[in-house]
Amino acid sequence: MRKLLAVLSCIFIFTTYHTQSWFDLGLKGGYGTSILMNNNIWDDSDYNHQITGAYSFGGKFGYNFNENHELTFDFMFNEFKQNFLYNQYDSISESSPLFKSSISYKSMSYIIMYRHNKDGRYSEIGTSIESILNVTREDEIDYFQGIERNDFIKSQANIVAGFGAYLMGSENFGITTGLRISYGLKDLISLSGQNKNLPTLKYYETYNASHPLSIIFIIEANFDFAYIAKAQCSRRKLILF
Repeated sequence: MRKLLAVLSCIFIFTTYHTQSWFDLGLKGGYGTSILMNNNIWDDSDYNHQITGAYSFGGKFGYNFNENHELTFDFMFNEFKQNFLYNQYDSISESSPLFKSSISYKSMSYIIMYRHNKDGRYSEIGTSIESILNVTREDEIDYFQGIERNDFIKSQANIVAGFGAYLMGSENFGITTGLRISYGLKDLISLSGQNKNLPTLKYYETYNASHPLSIIFIIEANFDFAYIAKAQCSRRKLILF
C-alpha cells in the first residue's frame, strides 16, 4: 500500500507541478489560392493569371519542448491549380477573343516545422517534400488537352512558413486558425514537359522555370495526449497519457 501511495504521489507531482514537455495530435485543413510563378507568363501580355482556389488537409504530430517551442510533423494532401485567361493571337484587349486554360496537380506533402507559441499566437517555419501524384491540363480551344505524369517532376522541395492564433478550446484541446505559405524551390516542369512548352504550350525564346506558390487559410484542431515529466521523488522521466 505504501508503494502504491508513493507512486500515486509521484504521478500527482508529475501532472501538477513538473510537466516539462508533451506530445500532441492534430487534424487540419484549409482553403486558399495557388499561383504558378513563371516570369515568361507574367511578362506575356497575351496571358493573364486568374485567382484560383486551392485546398489542403491532413494530420499533425507535434512534440512540445515547453510552452513556447514545438516541433511538428505534418502529412497533408493538396491540390494546386492555376487558371489562365489568354488571347490566342494578339495582345489582350477589350476587342480580342479570350479563352480559358488551366494546369493543376494533386500531391502529398511531408512537412517538418518549428513553431513558436507565445501569448495565444504562433509563428512557424520549415520545409517539406511534396510527392506529385497526378497532373491535369485543360484548354477551351487547344486540341492538346492531356499531359503525362512525367511532364512534371516527381517530387518538389518547398520552404513553408505560417502564422496564426488560438481560437478556442480547453486545457488539453485547442483550435487555432492561421495562414500557411508554401513556395516550391525547384522547377515544376520536367525536361519532357519543357520539350512540350509547358505549362502554356507557348514557345518562348528563353526558358524560365515554374515555381508553385500557395497561400492557405488553415484551421487546426490539436489534442495533447502524452506528457513527459520528471518528479522530485525520482530521477526518471515518464510518459503520462
